[in-house]
Amino acid sequence: MKTAKPSKSPASTLRRRAEVRVEAGRTLATPADELLHELQVHQVELQMQNEELRQAQSALEASRTRYVELFEFAPVGYLSLTRGGLIEAVNLAGAGMLGADRPALIDQPFALYVAPPDRERWRGFFSELLGSEDRRRCEIRMPRKTGTSILHVQLDCQCSPHDTGAIRVAMTDVSERRRAEEALAIAALAFDSGVGIAITDAQAVILRVNRAFSRLTGHSEQAAVGRTPAMLAGDGQTKAFRDRVRRELLANGYWQGEIWNHMHDGDRHALWLTISAARAPEGETTHYVGAFSEITKIKAAEARIHRLAYFDSLTRLPNRRLLRDRIGQAMAASARGKLYCALIFLDLDHFKTLNDTHGHHLGDRVLVEVANRLQSNLRESDTVARLGGDEFVVMLERLHVDLDAATAEARRVAQKIRAALDRPYAFGGASLHCAASLGVVLFRGHGQSIEALLRCADLAMYEAKNAGRNTLRFFDPARPLPTRDGEGAADAEPD
Repeated sequence: MKTAKPSKSPASTLRRRAEVRVEAGRTLATPADELLHELQVHQVELQMQNEELRQAQSALEASRTRYVELFEFAPVGYLSLTRGGLIEAVNLAGAGMLGADRPALIDQPFALYVAPPDRERWRGFFSELLGSEDRRRCEIRMPRKTGTSILHVQLDCQCSPHDTGAIRVAMTDVSERRRAEEALAIAALAFDSGVGIAITDAQAVILRVNRAFSRLTGHSEQAAVGRTPAMLAGDGQTKAFRDRVRRELLANGYWQGEIWNHMHDGDRHALWLTISAARAPEGETTHYVGAFSEITKIKAAEARIHRLAYFDSLTRLPNRRLLRDRIGQAMAASARGKLYCALIFLDLDHFKTLNDTHGHHLGDRVLVEVANRLQSNLRESDTVARLGGDEFVVMLERLHVDLDAATAEARRVAQKIRAALDRPYAFGGASLHCAASLGVVLFRGHGQSIEALLRCADLAMYEAKNAGRNTLRFFDPARPLPTRDGEGAADAEPD
């Protein structure tokens, strides 16, 4: 049975190395030489031991230097606390978090550097830590020097197993993480707000929608994910419209505007849509975020306000304000195209008597029927307006470049209107008659103001009244015409 060879100790190894070094110069073999040899070996052995000690000391000092540098310049704050909660030692990062120089921190209660709302919680945590050998963690807030901001710090604490009088603490600044968490929480609240939100990838495939999206569109998240927003596209979203939106997104990363979409119930709804492109740091678009709110009721209210502002509430015809706008547009168009236009001012004959005899309700029905007859005898490009009471104005556009031809066309249309209004009005078995007197003026370009044109047509209508009613007259600037407040007017009121 073989026995294991005894391991060679470091001392025997060092001895053998010293002997090898001395043997290289040995030549005598007398007893004195042997003694000298032994002393030389011992001296060399001591020198080698000293050299190894120096190397070990140098390595230890280098290791300590690395440890101190790691401790001092670590991005994490390190400190030691006594069991009474006083600061014993702290590194540079820890002093920076605490907001004071290290000498001023030593022997100070750590609780002084905790924000007042968290101090009681810290004291409770520290008491539990003293009775435990486990590593424990908590988060506290510490006020900054300026007093206007708060530092969120994570503390990893443990009682030192080698020194029962010390608590080792590692402090990590988690302010950025907390701000990110708060931003995510706010984003989550915004995502679940009353605004419909859809998130798509770069190819516009829906990845996620919020509850408001499902509520406003009627499409569940399961039905929407994997499809594109084209599932909601209304009739107005032509290819040209989609291409324009895409160009703006590529150029600016942003688009907003009004669209009409088809909802789950099949109805068209007006939406105000905002699309934002989410881009990677390299500039590549990774996602699109669309947020929309329904404005159908707002659009209806706007349309009602527009109707009240520009249309007569009884007949739904344009009122004086809208008529003025359209006359101005016709002036500009006729100046460019050299085509004459005409204004026909008409007033119902004896309407006041009819209204007083048969009642205002029947009178309103006559006015509505007058509006219908006027519209049915005109082109779509022409305008019929009610100025108020029983006064109406018809504007004929793009008649002719020749004045005589334009006058003949205006006369033909005016006679057609007069004949249509001269027919009886049958309501509830009653047959009523209510003809009209018409005054006509032609214009081209901006030769006269809008008010002057209306006045001329009004004066021509008064001449028709004076001529026996149920007829028409053209304005002739060379012939004096009666005025409303001058002598020669047919009636006090144009009835």
